[in-house]
Amino acid sequence: MNGSSRPRFALAAALLAALITLGSVASPALAAPSGKGKPGGGGGNAQLAYAALGDSYAAGLGAGSYLETSCYTSSKGYPALLDADANLALSARPACRGATTADVVSKQVPALPANAVRVTLTVGGNDVGFANVMQNCFVLVNSTCETHIIAGETMVQNGVLAQNVRNAIAAIKAKAPNARVVVTGYPLLFAPTSRYQWATRVNTGTVALNDAIEAAAVLAGAVYVDVEAPFTGHGIGSAAPWINDWSWLRSNDSFHANAAGYQAFAAALRPALK
Repeated sequence: MNGSSRPRFALAAALLAALITLGSVASPALAAPSGKGKPGGGGGNAQLAYAALGDSYAAGLGAGSYLETSCYTSSKGYPALLDADANLALSARPACRGATTADVVSKQVPALPANAVRVTLTVGGNDVGFANVMQNCFVLVNSTCETHIIAGETMVQNGVLAQNVRNAIAAIKAKAPNARVVVTGYPLLFAPTSRYQWATRVNTGTVALNDAIEAAAVLAGAVYVDVEAPFTGHGIGSAAPWINDWSWLRSNDSFHANAAGYQAFAAALRPALK
């Protein structure tokens, strides 16, 4: 790389870090007056108090129709779709892009209503460096790519990620002791036909990440919901992708589920939330 291109690369990398990284974790804890217009509306006996915690996938980033642009909470994310069900009343959704397991404990659990009886949690991707991998392996591909992948793989292999997830679940249960905590994994981002060099390696890492999250959830007394299977055939590079590919025009949404993908999340979650 010559001297004149180096500042331009650095500027682009800084911009991408702000866009891809699941960014600010202000966690506004948007409340939803969900019961309106539903059977048992207003939090009546027919509805279960529900809260959604976690990262960008829990907020709905990628689906558009954002209610705000700090956490990128979407009206098409899976919490909003579940809120439309007659049996659930979404009372809080502090889920926020950029959130790690530590953020769930310190910033989101305080916003969790103590009377919540259903809580969904999608978290762990930021702990293992999702933004760094996406930026350095798929957008501005460079020699640090594998280093970032290995760092995430190591955190999964040495048990740190699993312990982090258990800590988050324990904090949720301490705040809302009557809650059923339902934890999701992540979809595999890339179809086997993907054009990206590192796609297979990242998919393999995602499987390992999901396995660690599942084991942690079960050990902590939570319910685990798999989303790998529903997304089969719908990764980036497929004929009908449910994941947004990289785009400079929609950089915030890149590598996240689209509206159809969040519908798949909601469908996978419903049986566990009855």
